[in-house]
Amino acid sequence: MKKLFYVGALSALLLTACGSEEKTATTVTPDEFKKLEQGMSLDEVKEIVGGESKNPDAKENDDLLLYLDYDGENGVDENSTVSLIFKDGKLSTFIEDGLMKEKVELTKEQKAKIAEDVENSKNKASTGAIDEYESTLKQIIAKTKSDSNISIKDKELIEAGKYSIELTSDIFIFIDVNKENNIEKISAAVSSNALSTQNKEVKIAFEALLQSADKTLSTQQQSAILGKLGFTGDGKLVDHTEVHTLNNVTYTYYSRIENDSAILQAKLK
Repeated sequence: MKKLFYVGALSALLLTACGSEEKTATTVTPDEFKKLEQGMSLDEVKEIVGGESKNPDAKENDDLLLYLDYDGENGVDENSTVSLIFKDGKLSTFIEDGLMKEKVELTKEQKAKIAEDVENSKNKASTGAIDEYESTLKQIIAKTKSDSNISIKDKELIEAGKYSIELTSDIFIFIDVNKENNIEKISAAVSSNALSTQNKEVKIAFEALLQSADKTLSTQQQSAILGKLGFTGDGKLVDHTEVHTLNNVTYTYYSRIENDSAILQAKLK
């Protein structure tokens, strides 16, 4: 604690020496807390509470969540606190402890449950775009798979920002997302075995990728794109690379004998 106090005091001294004014944290009263509503912007909240939080330099994390902390004023408990959580710039959760009601000492199990709920909330937020894409892909394939051997399995997280969806043991869809949880790239990877023995399934997977990347494409446009990329559907694996751009989506068809696979990729802008 002594070390933290020293560092904090030194930081304040440096700010003063540079002519900067230290921000004074505001407090939140019960009346102000009652005025808070979900969906409010940060500026609207500041207008109600009258100033900055105790952590004014807090930034949004990778899940677009911003956590702000305040001390309470004129609350039931002398040491009351208020925590506000913003999601993508909008107030989503506001919690008081001792401001409106007496503080309750949480058990170890209750604290663990709260931590679990927060983590689940983060995970749900971070996979929203993937869940939506997975649902769209399933709908597209359900309409076209007919008597094919495609059987979509649930998505799997391979690494941070990269997911896979298995269509068959030789055909996979890969989805890459950025830190803002937007899909950047969709790839359909097929083995040489799929090209030679699952010709129908490969064509369904490629057309589903095209349609999921750009819902405005007609069947004729999908066929035209595959033709421009050099996909013949003859089951042969050759060394080949071709790129084609349409409607702000860049498509690449890449196949290599050495890698024993072919990839159709759609890069979104």
